[in-house]
Amino acid sequence: MPKIHELNPDADTLHGFFSKDLEPALTIDSGDTVIFRTLDAGWGLEKRSVPGEPRKKFTERKPSRQCPHFGHALVGPVFIRGARPGQTLEIKLHEIVPGSWGWTSAGGFPSYWNEKLGMTEEPEVYFDFALDADRMVGRSQFGNFDYAVGLKPFMGIMGMPPPEPGQHTTFVPRASGGNIDCKELQAGSTLYLPIPVEGGLFSIGDGHAVQGDGEVGGPALECPMERVSCTLTVRDDLPLAMPRAKTDAGWLTMGFHEDLEEAMWMALHDMIDWMSSLYRISRTEAYAYASLTVDLRITQIVNSVKGVHALLPNNALR
Repeated sequence: MPKIHELNPDADTLHGFFSKDLEPALTIDSGDTVIFRTLDAGWGLEKRSVPGEPRKKFTERKPSRQCPHFGHALVGPVFIRGARPGQTLEIKLHEIVPGSWGWTSAGGFPSYWNEKLGMTEEPEVYFDFALDADRMVGRSQFGNFDYAVGLKPFMGIMGMPPPEPGQHTTFVPRASGGNIDCKELQAGSTLYLPIPVEGGLFSIGDGHAVQGDGEVGGPALECPMERVSCTLTVRDDLPLAMPRAKTDAGWLTMGFHEDLEEAMWMALHDMIDWMSSLYRISRTEAYAYASLTVDLRITQIVNSVKGVHALLPNNALR
């Protein structure tokens, strides 16, 4: 009988890196559901009391879970019994509920995206948001005017460590997941990741209340998540080399590369393979149909390793 587990952000679960040597925070069976509560990406514990002031952050980290560089606040890892390299982890997202506050920023520091837009020398702008998870609306203070945005929450990071030893950054997306930052991965969607290590060691974090394709300013609307419910299932029948997802909009394939064009070709290559398998047609026939139906979208451009996802809409071929 599948079980339901809970993981909260504390000294035994929080970490800022991926590693196959990290002690699991939880061990489950395939098909169990885990309900996570997460901090925002920057380890924040509460909203700012005054605009512009530093935010109170979580600092009680265990030595074994510390890393010398900053990383996103992740919760986990979760060890799934029976998971092994060569299999696929199915992450079915049931519910994603943001906390009551969030923030974003832009400009003011050296980065390749700020340099491209001439924003490096501009003062960094911070916006604090009040989030209403019932109405799915976030409201910021911008000068003398309030601006509201609709919320479409998702998790920026869902993934497992690479098989190489050592600590690995949370900043980049990889074949086994990580900082994917794909806004399509909302509640109701299912993410499929190739399992790289024994037990999978799945971690989650970097909650976003809303984000545009590209995440062009660096942060999205960063926020803690009050509740992220997902079922983790090991699959033997879906071999993958790269992440794939099924959303309310359709099937997604993904490409990650320092060169955005190369990321695009990776996503398209995987989509053609998937369409060929899905519809039992040749790759050339799938390529022809892809030209009629598949949308290419920029996932994010600010994680050093950039992302592109290809979308095959539901009922595109009838």
